[in-house]
Amino acid sequence: MHTSSMMRRVGPSPGGATTEVFVAERIEAMPTRAARRPQGARSGAAGRVSRATAPTPRSRPLRVPELVVGVVLVAGCALLAVMFSSRSNATTTVVVASRSVARGSAIVAGDLKGAEMAGATTAMVRGRNAVDLIGQIALVDIAADSPLTQSLVTAARPLLNGEALTSMALAPGQVPPDLAPNDHVRVVVTSVGVAGETQATLLDEQAIVWSVSLAPDGTSTIVTVRGPISLSSAVASAAKVQLARVGDH
Repeated sequence: MHTSSMMRRVGPSPGGATTEVFVAERIEAMPTRAARRPQGARSGAAGRVSRATAPTPRSRPLRVPELVVGVVLVAGCALLAVMFSSRSNATTTVVVASRSVARGSAIVAGDLKGAEMAGATTAMVRGRNAVDLIGQIALVDIAADSPLTQSLVTAARPLLNGEALTSMALAPGQVPPDLAPNDHVRVVVTSVGVAGETQATLLDEQAIVWSVSLAPDGTSTIVTVRGPISLSSAVASAAKVQLARVGDH
């Protein structure tokens, strides 16, 4: 706001003359465009200009090693799925009973046939090994179409009436060192008389070795033989037992 002086013409005076007088008036100055602009307007505009002209940030490029690892993982999972599916669908030729086989019967070729089976077949007899079953003895009744395993058959014939399995623990010198199953042996028993005398007797019964194993003490040998029941009673009452290997008669 400022004060200005200006001359105004005043009406005629009583004498008819016109009078000019100076009048002081107070005039408010009009604000200029620059004055009307808010204080922060210029700085805001400058900020907008700087943001508009500022370079935009570039997008982060994809790292090649991470991409390769992802592709390898996906491919590996797919390969494992295919392998698992193929393995689960794979079949194996195994031997099954073509008809019922009674316990104690010898297996013949007509009792066997091949079949394709999937899943766990490790314990089953493979088709290429079917000939190994011929002549073996069924330990249990085998139903038709049942898969055959070695636990169902044995190479030895089942015990007959009047036969028994007799086991004995023998020290070194009482048993041949190379004794093996299916060897034929004779049993020598030693008895002690009333007066303390000892007497060795070779039993008449011939026996067949069923199994040979080392005793838990690590020094004795446990031998099981197959023979008459009378052999069992003689061994049980003997003070000492010794085996002698003989030929097959």
